[in-house]
Amino acid sequence: MNYLAGVDEAGLGPILGPLVVAGVAMAGPAGVDPWQELARLVSRHRHQKDRVRVADSKKVHQGPHGLQRLEETVLAFWAAHHGELPQSLGEWLAQLGADLPRLRRCPWYQELDLPLPHSADRGWLQLRAELLARSLQRSGLRLLDLAVRPVDVEEWNALIADTDNKSRAHLHAYLEVVARLVASLPKDRAASEQAHLVADRAGGRMHYRHDLQRLWPGRHIAVLDEQPAVSSYRVDGPDGPLQITFAEKGEDRAFPTALASCCAKYLRELMVLALNRWFQARVPGLQATAGYYVDGHRFLADLAPHLERLAVPTERLVRSR
Repeated sequence: MNYLAGVDEAGLGPILGPLVVAGVAMAGPAGVDPWQELARLVSRHRHQKDRVRVADSKKVHQGPHGLQRLEETVLAFWAAHHGELPQSLGEWLAQLGADLPRLRRCPWYQELDLPLPHSADRGWLQLRAELLARSLQRSGLRLLDLAVRPVDVEEWNALIADTDNKSRAHLHAYLEVVARLVASLPKDRAASEQAHLVADRAGGRMHYRHDLQRLWPGRHIAVLDEQPAVSSYRVDGPDGPLQITFAEKGEDRAFPTALASCCAKYLRELMVLALNRWFQARVPGLQATAGYYVDGHRFLADLAPHLERLAVPTERLVRSR
């Protein structure tokens, strides 16, 4: 049995809405490619009827049905792993272990009653999840963990204040998910069993050894390769060796990284949707935003005449960096 994990994020660039980091850990026989084994139910390169697409979330989230396709992918795998679909955004965040009291300090996250699924058909999703669970079992593949970690604006601003560095603030949440995935791997792995985690590289960073050493101070960490496109490390610990690779386009290299990309993007889209719904209910005619720099500033300018009336805590709405 070999182990493969992947980590990716969504929302590093915007000025509004959360950064979301997601990770997926899997186990399976050596040499088994999940894309090939699940090909009857999972598409890699294009959208196909009756299949969910596991790929870079930017490719999945395209066109007028982009959110629905993301939802079909994420919730089908979520239910295949957990056995049931969440009823609402708040319920899913609770299942993810999110810090709900912190999130609810923002007025737009107080209810979190957005029904799930939002766009996809519940019956279709339940059937896909059952078929995926059976296909995973037949092929010897197992989902070990599916972690999705939102970093709301208030927490992000606190990380920026602590580090004075956007890259380090981002890596703080990133490595938290990496550590969780590694902890989900079996403790009694055989010496012949390989474990590899592929994390998508963001922000241009090339050197990660010291950050990994701070994460696991008691383990020996060796640099295998450090190049502009790929940085790879071997972590030796009591549970056996682990290879960690930070790579550009990591979601094209590893199935779990692609699925993590979809999970991160899906949760961010839902949370931005909740933000838009709250403000649009209070400011008639307000145009929704995705939170990116130019349109985010347009959104804030449109809101400016109403901020005092709404008593909006801007330090929880707008990122400092």
